[in-house]
Amino acid sequence: MGAGAKHRLVFVDRLLATLVHLRHGATHDVLACWFGVDRSTITRAIGEVRPLLAARGCTIAAGIRLRTLAEVQPSRPAVPTSPTPGS
Repeated sequence: MGAGAKHRLVFVDRLLATLVHLRHGATHDVLACWFGVDRSTITRAIGEVRPLLAARGCTIAAGIRLRTLAEVQPSRPAVPTSPTPGS
């Protein structure tokens, strides 16, 4: 077992909290209430996920609220999909 505290939110919840924060400007206190965790858990989650999004080209300037999915991934190339079996 590794050292350190276990995450109280699974990755998908950390991602969702980050996207809701970026898209709607929900405060860390509100997100903590929604997810049933402490505010510091949300702060840590957002701090961990934002660099992951940035590494994949999804950066948000301070003070900007995302309003559409297109604003989440501006000018990102389409992700190639695998052909379905039998096609």
